[in-house]
Amino acid sequence: MKETLKKILAKTDLFVYENSVDEAEGTACAMVRNSNEKLLAVAGPKADLFKGSLENGFLLCPLTNENAEALQTLFPYTRPKSHKGHAFTMGLGDRLGLATPGHIRALRGHDIYPVFAQQSIRELNLTHRTFRDVISAASFNVFQEGYKSGFGADGDHLKTKDEIKYALESGCTMVTLDCSEKINTKAAKFTDDEVNAAYSELPRDVREHYENTYLGKDLPILGRVDEPELRRFVIVFWKAVDHAIECYKYIDEIKTVDVDFELSIDETLTITTPAEHFIIGNELHNAGITPISCAPHFTGQFEKGIEYAGNLTAFERDFRVHQEIAEHFGYKLSLHSGSDKFAVFSTVARVTKGNVHVKTAGTNWLEAMRVVSEVDPSLYRKAHKYAIEHRPEAEKYYHVSTNVSEIPDIDLQNDAYLPEYLNLPASRQTIHIAYGLLLENEWFRKEFFRCMFENEDLYYAFLERHIGKHIRMLTSD
Repeated sequence: MKETLKKILAKTDLFVYENSVDEAEGTACAMVRNSNEKLLAVAGPKADLFKGSLENGFLLCPLTNENAEALQTLFPYTRPKSHKGHAFTMGLGDRLGLATPGHIRALRGHDIYPVFAQQSIRELNLTHRTFRDVISAASFNVFQEGYKSGFGADGDHLKTKDEIKYALESGCTMVTLDCSEKINTKAAKFTDDEVNAAYSELPRDVREHYENTYLGKDLPILGRVDEPELRRFVIVFWKAVDHAIECYKYIDEIKTVDVDFELSIDETLTITTPAEHFIIGNELHNAGITPISCAPHFTGQFEKGIEYAGNLTAFERDFRVHQEIAEHFGYKLSLHSGSDKFAVFSTVARVTKGNVHVKTAGTNWLEAMRVVSEVDPSLYRKAHKYAIEHRPEAEKYYHVSTNVSEIPDIDLQNDAYLPEYLNLPASRQTIHIAYGLLLENEWFRKEFFRCMFENEDLYYAFLERHIGKHIRMLTSD
């Protein structure tokens, strides 16, 4: 049937993605495109799984969530699954639903398990997508490339049971629990007297549990934790620890497939100390929980879209201790905001020996804007000015330190200079955080997606080069 479908499609005006043509249960499918959109061509007895228009000998189907589900049923390699057992895993969040082919090409020749579908609730809201939309896009793109090595789907930075339920029911195979709303960030800056006062007001059973477990004990890696440090930890983190344990048990109750559980404690104002990390890991361990990975807040600045800022010697010293703690409890470290943090990648590779999870996301959007800057200068100029004008609104969602005053006046630059704006920290970061605001505007959205559709090979090439640089630096120690 596969050869039959090829012959049928050869008689049409449709462009066929050659790597996608595949057959299962006597039914063949292929990703195709016309002058306006991508579609799925289907022929064979299982075509009734799909919904589309009947053409001359085949069914032509839109790329809907329902058709993605049918594709996953017929070709299980297009359905996300757990990445347990894989050492080096990489979250490659795709806010546009367009980047996965470029990611696949960047991964060729590397033993890395990808999480192609990775989005937070914030990102879904800003792009007006659902988890099913994100997973469906990844499935169609995986099929387009003929990629059969498996991939995951991460409900990133989930904070509540309702969000977890939504992600799992949508098909996510990974939950990244963000405990930031349960962490008492204000208490991290309390004076000793304020700590003691707040600690005395905690439930007695909470205080007794932590005191009996940690005070006067010789702990692996740490040695002893003194009472002031323990008290500060408890008032800052005890609710977050309880929330993590509760959410893990909830996942265990409702999951229908293997789910990878990651704990995020990086969304805080202060750096995660070794004692904080150890106690959190130990509390989970004592509750019978081993997350697949944990994301502490490391030394230095990991801002969106730009290079790491900080002392690299201090980072390595800090990172080594966190790695030792992670190894002790049997999970991996996770590097969030891993996009473009090239300065730390050699340390990450050397210290973890390739047993690590690294998350990227916004850098794919920036490479898309690089395409726009090269092929549609007028659209880029308009988007650039809009992003600068609306940056205060975008800053409600992201912490950034660059200043728009550092950005060269675009009206003084010729078109050939425009791609350089994607290399300058201030303009790069401004464009990075403005993605949601830009995509909400029809004047931008329509022309942007037209541009990406017409220049998809250029986008894939940019991603292969840029994400490829991440991979090369993360795999060479």
